[in-house]
Amino acid sequence: MITDFQCNTVYFSALLQGDAPVTYANLISALDKHGVEHRLIPHTNDVWCRDYMPIQVAEGDFRGFTYDPDYLHETEEYLASRTDGSEVCREMGFEVKMPSRSLVIDGGNVIRCDDKVIMVDKVFIENPYPMAETAKAIEEHFNAELIVLPWNRPEYFGHADGLVRYAGDGRVLLTNYDRYNMGFTRKVIQILQEHFSDVYKLEYDVPKQHKHNWAYINWLQTDKVLLIPSFGCPEDELAVEQITSYMPMYKDRVEMVPANDLIQHEGCLNCASWTVRV
Repeated sequence: MITDFQCNTVYFSALLQGDAPVTYANLISALDKHGVEHRLIPHTNDVWCRDYMPIQVAEGDFRGFTYDPDYLHETEEYLASRTDGSEVCREMGFEVKMPSRSLVIDGGNVIRCDDKVIMVDKVFIENPYPMAETAKAIEEHFNAELIVLPWNRPEYFGHADGLVRYAGDGRVLLTNYDRYNMGFTRKVIQILQEHFSDVYKLEYDVPKQHKHNWAYINWLQTDKVLLIPSFGCPEDELAVEQITSYMPMYKDRVEMVPANDLIQHEGCLNCASWTVRV
């Protein structure tokens, strides 16, 4: 698969400028500083373009899906925010390959790891087929081995990108989930250790945990720069130190991006971006 390490272009929903103007300005400034191409996606209904835009598996090869998660059906307002990413993509000139039968997938629940893809098992709840059939269809559609993690139900959306990211070279990095559920974290680590050479975990030794410190894992990554959100709390620097120690290839190519106005909408940098290789 095309991983975040290979992506050279970043897209944002055109709505982001109005919904989180400070974060958007900070993102554009950081991307310009490192010479990363960035563009806007037209005709979207919310800023979380990661969720509805297709998954790139190779250069010029984009795999679409049905974006219809259960949480969109909670209210009329949420349902009105649904965007058909494949249709938007075609309008932008990208050819999108759809699966042979409908697959309901949330792009925020897809972590690309070279020849593997990590997803939370909420995907099985949202598809009407037997679990084994859904897993096989996902693997065939994305040309990758599917690694399935359990869904911690208090995390409403069931998105893998708030839990784990690929650190390259067969390694993965977890957010500080011990803060919420130690037993769940141990289970996740055990599963990941069966498929990856190293599993690391972020930890923050501070007197009082900041409510948004889970979101450092929801960074925006390209081939040239790693953008980590900041919230003006002690964990900011601790997060950068740890993440760059596990991903030393970005040691001199990392930027902290103030993201307080974006995180208020219950998502962060990866959620609000679509990264591709063109």
